[in-house]
Amino acid sequence: MRGLIAVMGLLALLAGCAGTGERAAQPTGTRDAQVAMSSIAALDTGKFAGRWYEVAGFVPEGASCTIGAVTFAPQRSGDLTVTEGPCADGRPVQGVARRIGPGRYAFKGEELWVLWVDGEYHTAVIGYPSGAAHVLSRDLVLPPDRRAAVEGILSWNGYDVSRLRPARRR
Repeated sequence: MRGLIAVMGLLALLAGCAGTGERAAQPTGTRDAQVAMSSIAALDTGKFAGRWYEVAGFVPEGASCTIGAVTFAPQRSGDLTVTEGPCADGRPVQGVARRIGPGRYAFKGEELWVLWVDGEYHTAVIGYPSGAAHVLSRDLVLPPDRRAAVEGILSWNGYDVSRLRPARRR
């Protein structure tokens, strides 16, 4: 119970200090374009760095790669080197995500927003104004308290959490 209260307090804190909300341009049906999205204002890229596993998400129809795993490496410029995958063809996708605002990056022709990270940097939610989102974890499991926090953040940002699906494992 104490953990849930702490998570709810963190959600309230994040709501108060999140970046300015912006509306999505091209909804995919997984999120309501009328709801403003907010990225995390105080992302510590040093703590965010490293390997993450996708444990759930909203992936648009026809996506060529479900990320499965992703590695972030911070650059001095504030940008992030991103390595996703490997994809179904066995090759990872790599590139530089250019910092465009607090917790916001331009990557592969889209904007990648860090919507939330728990206090210990074990769970993160990455969203795209286009409607896709990935729930990332340092482990392959998502404890119930963090799942509740993830669903709260996604809902706050206009996502239909009933459409959130566990990641497929190969």
